[in-house]
Amino acid sequence: MKKATLTIVNENTSANAQTAIGVSLAILEGNWEKLDSLLDTNFTYTGDGYVFTKDQYIGFMQEMRGAFSNFDMFLEQTIHEGDMVSIRFSSKVINTGKFMGAPANNKNLVVSGIFMRKIENGKVMQEWQTTDLLGTMKQIGFGAIFGYAVFVVGFKVKQALPVRKPNNFLHIDGKVENFDALSGAEKNKYIKAYLKQMPKHK
Repeated sequence: MKKATLTIVNENTSANAQTAIGVSLAILEGNWEKLDSLLDTNFTYTGDGYVFTKDQYIGFMQEMRGAFSNFDMFLEQTIHEGDMVSIRFSSKVINTGKFMGAPANNKNLVVSGIFMRKIENGKVMQEWQTTDLLGTMKQIGFGAIFGYAVFVVGFKVKQALPVRKPNNFLHIDGKVENFDALSGAEKNKYIKAYLKQMPKHK
């Protein structure tokens, strides 16, 4: 396994664009404290059938970051107008952990989509995202398609909302790079042990 990378193809150097890009970079680096600092207290996320508060969003991104390995993220186009920043992205990953109810299958996946972030006073206030989630689930397999149906379409099954983990989640000896270097099985073992003993408060 290798360290996650971020490539900005057509970089926009405006302050708002840099704030929006900073959110993606913080997620990729597993820097949850930095991510927290970039999101407004009243931040909301809407996308792919979800509506999250700030802590739920961070919890979801923590789970996503732990479920996939060998991240190569590409920010392919960044457009900034007023307080809105829109970015088209794609990511190449390996599915090494459980995600949306589906077990890991170690498949190489390509995830693509577009997100829009509203920036005010250097903070992200809102995010709207659309991802080719069904395409991603198809790459993972049947279990994930079922998970997609449950989460996005709904079979009247109430799903637990993401829970934010402490800022050291996925950090081994203080570095997320050490987590990235683990095998898929080792990552899953770490996450299981971490969650079992996770403190109730950050």
